[in-house]
Amino acid sequence: MTKDSRTAAVRARSVAKSFGATKALRAVDLDLMPGEVHALLGGNGAGKTTLVKILLGAMRPDKGTIEVAGAPADFRSVRDAISAGIFPIYQHLSQFPDLTVRENLAAFSLGMAKGLFAPRAMPSDAVMQGWLGDVGLPVSLDALCRELSTGEMQLLEIARASAQDARVLVLDEPTAALTHTESEVLLATIDTLRRKGTAILFISHKLDEVVAIADRITVIRDGHCAIAGAPAAQLSAPEIVLAMVGKDVQPITRISPHAGEVVAQISGLRMRPEAKPVEFSVARGEIVGLAGIIGSGADQIACAIAGGIRPLSGGVHIGGHTIPAGQRKAAVAAGIGFVPTDRHADGVFNILGVVHNTSAASLSSNVRWGLVNTGGEHMAAHDILQRIGLHPFRMDYEAANFSGGNQQKLVVARNLLIDGLNLLVMSEPTRGVDVAARRAIHEIVLEASEAGVAVIVASSDIDELLSICHRILVVQNHEIKGAFERGADRQHVIGALAGAAA
Repeated sequence: MTKDSRTAAVRARSVAKSFGATKALRAVDLDLMPGEVHALLGGNGAGKTTLVKILLGAMRPDKGTIEVAGAPADFRSVRDAISAGIFPIYQHLSQFPDLTVRENLAAFSLGMAKGLFAPRAMPSDAVMQGWLGDVGLPVSLDALCRELSTGEMQLLEIARASAQDARVLVLDEPTAALTHTESEVLLATIDTLRRKGTAILFISHKLDEVVAIADRITVIRDGHCAIAGAPAAQLSAPEIVLAMVGKDVQPITRISPHAGEVVAQISGLRMRPEAKPVEFSVARGEIVGLAGIIGSGADQIACAIAGGIRPLSGGVHIGGHTIPAGQRKAAVAAGIGFVPTDRHADGVFNILGVVHNTSAASLSSNVRWGLVNTGGEHMAAHDILQRIGLHPFRMDYEAANFSGGNQQKLVVARNLLIDGLNLLVMSEPTRGVDVAARRAIHEIVLEASEAGVAVIVASSDIDELLSICHRILVVQNHEIKGAFERGADRQHVIGALAGAAA
């Protein structure tokens, strides 16, 4: 650990936590210093989430100590951590969507007040406007939270925390669902808070952002500190990746050619009245990318193709049959798999186990005379999850016990087991996952395409699409605005996304 004579805003020493035989953390140290951004990195399942839950009072360590401003702390709840000035800014935002900006800003003040003193805790409009100004958020106090963009909601959450004189902000994947512009605004806000003396724990899988914003970096691998509070300026991106996964992980550069036979035809698909209909086909074994910034409509087009939402018109034709629009059950019956954008809200069954999560879309293939062949169900799940690299490989775990990246693997595996899979539709398939999980997901998708499955990938990650796609279609305003074949220049694709001539 890098020595520092200053008093840490939060100091964790020899923190350990086990879940049965699984050791999630093994004597981890962490110092969060005032006026610094400390990046916490690690592969999915490395122990990051467990450490953060301990720092936030959501979980108690088996061993180790926590200090706040030099004084011992024993958090028994998230409320205790907030009272000590440690505020979480979750990846899945915690605002009240049907309340106004004003009511959301006042939530902490009112929540910490007691009894008859609660009305006095309500801040004035002028004070709250100042809070918004501090984070560069020009919105009305009367606006409903649900009317804000994701980036604006993220800034609102930070404004609400910093208004309470936050000693530490814990930012969990803060830019995962933001546009490039929104990310730049957020990173600028983080820099402003750093200069004001706030300690910031920054958790992200985006190494370019980490390198740009972090003062120090800690990397956890298998519950240990592979890098412990090292100055960011002394580390290269390859060194960070090596510390995270224990090996060099290279992006995919070569993929197999696809057959010419058309599997799926998307015809006259219109998502908005003013948009031109979407028309394209996908051949057997072909991977087609829908490239679009957040809000472009690429994810909605993918969802409509998979039967998740109903378009205004048009639909999908597979094997001479038209799939009823907006009917996910009919789409599954036609062999259309779907990995949604939000795995937490639409993908994972948190209270179900690994086997049931994996077999949910293919259960009928393991049912005879109304009885489930549990042996066959378990065997199919075991094989696919072993190939995709579920970690830890525990078939007895509930989905809620896994990291986000491993939950994503469960969702991908479930869809690959669909009986008679013809078309796999994926929306932001590697958002918020580490480099090793990203590679594992890409490899098993390529394996499916080589077996003859047609694939559509909607993503705002251009590097992902350039790596695995045979063809990329650029989406703007719910329309296809351009097309690129494999090997296209990265800057040309980015230029097309930005509205330049494709």
